[in-house]
Amino acid sequence: MATTPSGSPSGWLSTSRATTVSELAPAGWDDLVIGHDGRMPSHQLYNSVTWLRRYELSGAFDPVYLLAEAGGEVVGGLATHRVGGHETTSQIRVEDLVPTATPPGAIPVTPCRVIGGLIDGRSGVLTRPGMALHRRAAVLDRLVADAEDVAAAGGECAVLCRTVDAGDLVLRRVLARRGYALVPGPAHLVLTVAPGGLEGYIASFPPRYRNMIRREQRKLRDAGIAITVEPLTRELIPAVLPLVAQLSDKHHLGVAAEAVRGELELTRRAWKERAHAVVARAGDRPVGFLEVVEYRGNAWAQQAGFDYEHNGSLPVYFGVLFYGLMDFAAAAGFTRIDYRYSTDAPKTSRGCAALATVRAVRLLDPATHHRLVAALAPTG
Repeated sequence: MATTPSGSPSGWLSTSRATTVSELAPAGWDDLVIGHDGRMPSHQLYNSVTWLRRYELSGAFDPVYLLAEAGGEVVGGLATHRVGGHETTSQIRVEDLVPTATPPGAIPVTPCRVIGGLIDGRSGVLTRPGMALHRRAAVLDRLVADAEDVAAAGGECAVLCRTVDAGDLVLRRVLARRGYALVPGPAHLVLTVAPGGLEGYIASFPPRYRNMIRREQRKLRDAGIAITVEPLTRELIPAVLPLVAQLSDKHHLGVAAEAVRGELELTRRAWKERAHAVVARAGDRPVGFLEVVEYRGNAWAQQAGFDYEHNGSLPVYFGVLFYGLMDFAAAAGFTRIDYRYSTDAPKTSRGCAALATVRAVRLLDPATHHRLVAALAPTG
C-alpha cells in the first residue's frame, strides 16, 4: 500500500491506498464499522472484504480502497469504485440517482467515483468502533478528501455516496462542509428480529394484524404451499431463476437470467454455509424465492422471485420474506434482517422500520457543480 503523508489539521492521521481486497483483511478492514449509533447493523455486508471481492472479479470498477491510520492502527476505511455510465446492472447505475442527470442536456455525473458501496444499502466511511465523534469526523473528512483526489486523478467528473443514513449527522456535516449536494434517498428497510421465532414475531403486532397474519398463513397451508429455509445450492439455482426473471419482468428491471445465475453462484461460492434460500413450493415446484446472506450476526435479503401466475392472490410474498424466515432467524440468533430498499409499504406493514437516507454528490468542476446545486434547489 502506498502511504500518503498526512496534513493539517489532521496531522495525527496518515492514509494509504490499496487496489485489491487481499491487502484489506490483514489491515483489519472487517473490524471497522459504519455509522456511530446502534439503530442498524454496524458491520456492513456491502463493505465487507468478501462482498468487495466480487466486484474485483468483474474487472469493471477500478477499485481503490483508502485506509486511515493513527498510532500504528487502522482507524478508518473507504471503498471507492469507478462507474462509467450506463451500467448494465440496474443496481449499480447512477444516472437515475441524481434528478438532473438523465434529461436531454443533463448535467453529467459519469464517469464518477462511487464511495462507501456500489449499491443502495448503508453507504459511508468505515471507522474504528468507539471513536470520539470529533476524531471520527476528522477521519471521515480525510478519507472523503482522498477519494476526491482519486477521482480527479482518474479524470472522473463526480464523487457520489449512494445512501447515507439521515441520522448519521457526523458524516452528513462532513459532506455538507465539503460542498456535497444532498438529496433524498430511498427508505432503508430493516426488521428487528423478535425473540420467539414466528410466534414472537406475530405477538409483536397489534391484535388486528395478528389475526391478518394468521389468516394469510392458513391461506398458504390450504393452498399446499410449504416454505423452507435451506442452503443456496448449485442444484437449486436453475430452479429459482425463472422466478427471479418474473420479478424482473414485472418491475421492468431488465435483469438477464445469466447475470442472475452468475450473482447467485458468486454468493454460493463466497459465503458457503452462510448463503441461504427461503423457498416456497407447491408440491415440488418452487413458486417463491429469497436469497439471504448471513454476516456478523445479521441477515441481508438479496435476490427474490415469484411465480405470479401460479400464486395469484396468495400471500406468497409475505410468506417468503417474513413468515417462513422468522423461526430460522431467531434460531440463528440474528439481530436484524436488512431488506435494503423498495416496496416500502408492504414491508413496513410487516414490521420493518423505514429509515430515511440521503444521497450525496459533488461534481469536481465548480461551475458544473453550481449548476447542479441550482437545478436541485426547490422551486416555488
